[in-house]
Order: sequence, then structure tokens, then C-alpha cells
Amino acid sequence: MNKDLKQEKPKEEIKSDNRYNRKLLNQAYKKAKKAREVEKKNKRKKKFLRIFIYTLIPIVLISIVLSIFFLLPKNIDFIEAVEKDSSKIFYEWGSEGVNHSQSLDISVINLSATSSIVFNPKNGAILFERNSTEKRSIASLTKIVSAIIILENYDLNESIEVSVENIPQDLDWTLGLVNGDKVMVEDLLKSMLISSYNDSGYILANAYPDGGYAGFVSAMNRKAKALQMNNSHFSNPSGLDDEGNYSTAMDLALLLSSATNYSKILEITALSKDTIKWNSKEGLVSKEILTTNQLYGINSYVRGLKTGVTDLAGECFVGYFVYPNSEELITVVLQSKDRFKDTTLLEKYSRQLLK
Repeated sequence: MNKDLKQEKPKEEIKSDNRYNRKLLNQAYKKAKKAREVEKKNKRKKKFLRIFIYTLIPIVLISIVLSIFFLLPKNIDFIEAVEKDSSKIFYEWGSEGVNHSQSLDISVINLSATSSIVFNPKNGAILFERNSTEKRSIASLTKIVSAIIILENYDLNESIEVSVENIPQDLDWTLGLVNGDKVMVEDLLKSMLISSYNDSGYILANAYPDGGYAGFVSAMNRKAKALQMNNSHFSNPSGLDDEGNYSTAMDLALLLSSATNYSKILEITALSKDTIKWNSKEGLVSKEILTTNQLYGINSYVRGLKTGVTDLAGECFVGYFVYPNSEELITVVLQSKDRFKDTTLLEKYSRQLLK
């Protein structure tokens, strides 16, 4: 019987592929994995470095700018206290020029004062000025000089006999004291500084221990020279209009830098009112005196100082302001049409520069 014989194909022998070495493959895999980890780590380092550089550069630039700003000299006038001898303190101006950029564009404000200045008495920095070196009549601001002469040469507890010599016959705004009345020096000083009575200055000048009235006026001018008030001259103790009685806003700033060192001046001008007494032929006279400073009760920072007004000088005022943070301001306005409005504007805007 014929049968197709099926030939079985020989089975293909499976052999290992010698093209790959398992050991080497494992080693290569491990090296590749390690390389990827190193690469990731390097990328993280580079990313951190970029962030660090991008952050550091602005900080460095800002630090450089701030350093330059603080190292540059400040373009601002100042009054510097320098000791000329062991007992006197005098003041002098710097020469760098007024820094108008710090004035908050105050020049556009409608100030009526022809001359003015605002400064910080603690460091002498001028915050604003206008026509501060122009010579002008200063009315009763003159009495600040007189007060210094009195404090340096009189015993406040002394009683003096009134002499009306040298007092002009048409003098207005007076206490009405007459020859022979007896009054305490301190009461006359108070009436001169608080209510600005004109005869008080003359009576005190007449009693000057070194040369009477003429000696007193000479002492006023010596004091002005000592304070380097080089554009000032005084011819009477009360500031009556006279071609020989004048000053400038800048010179008054020098004067006030000195005057604020006299605690008695600050004490008296801080009062809104007081009572003074004197002995007349009719007996003891008592009189209440009121401040001429109309900013009392309106501006809570005001602590004095002095008003003045005459036909030639116009309205004048120097103000002393103290703030809760212990900062201080002194304002000067001369030949104003509304001295208290001008002072309020100057104080309000200059106060912001102290913050």
C-alpha cells in the first residue's frame, strides 16, 4: 500500500544570541541611569543659579542706587551751631543753596508775605524761603532782641522805677505807666512779649545798667553782630518804624535759633494770657494781658513766639511749633497782608517735610 510519507522538518535549534552581552548591557543601563540622574541634578543646579542671579542683580542695583543717594551731599541750607567761646552759642549759615525741590511746590501757594523763611531749629535745615535776604522793617519782632538783652543784664525779680524819657509822645499801644511807678522787670518783659506793649520796651531800655537807653540800643546791635545778623540794625527797643530799624527773614532765623535757647522767652511766649502788677501813686494796679498770637486755640502745635505790625512793616509774625514726635519748626513772615493765614500755610506744608 502506497502511502505518502510525510517528512518531518527538523526542529530549528534555538540558540542564544551572542550579539548581546547581558552583563555589559546591565552595566550600560546602570551607567545611563546614573548619567540621567547627574544630568537632572545639573539642570536643577543651573535653574537655581539662574533664579539666584536674577534675584541678586536687582538687589545689588537697588543697593548701589541707594548708596549713591545717601552719599551725595544734600543740597540744603542750614544753620549750624558753633561754639565761639565757653559761654555763648552763635549760629551761621551753610552755603550750599536752598533746596527748593523739597518745598512741595509751596511757591505756587498764594502767600501774601513779601519775605518768609521756614526752618528746623534742631538741625538748622531750611525747608522754605522767599526773599529771605531782603532788608525790611520788622515792627515788634525787634522786641525779641530786646528780650535777650534784658535776660542777660537784668534781675527779673528787681523792681524798677519808671522813667518815660525817650518814649515818643504819640506812642500807641501802651500800658500807660507814668514817671515814678514801680514795676517788676519780669512783668514788663511779659507785657512786652505777650501783649507787645510798646512803652514796656522803652521803660526797660531806660533802666539799662550800662548806659541807659543809648547803651541798651548799642547792646542790641552788638548782639546782632555777635549772632552774625549782618543785614540788621536796630534804633529802638520796640520796633517803631524808623529807617535805622530793619532786618531780614534770614537774619531773624539766626536770631530765633538763639532766642529758643532762652527758656524764659519760650515760657512767656507760650502763655495765652497773664496778670501783671505795678505800684502807682494811687496804689497797686493789676492788669490782665492777652496774647496777640491768634494761632492759639487754632493750631495745636504752636508754642509762641512774637507778632508785629506797623504801617511800614505790614503784618509780621514768627511762629514756634513743636510736634508729638519732638520735631520742631520756626516760621518767619514779613510784610504780610494776613500773617496768620500765611503762617498756617507754611507750617502745614513744611510739617510734611519733617516726616
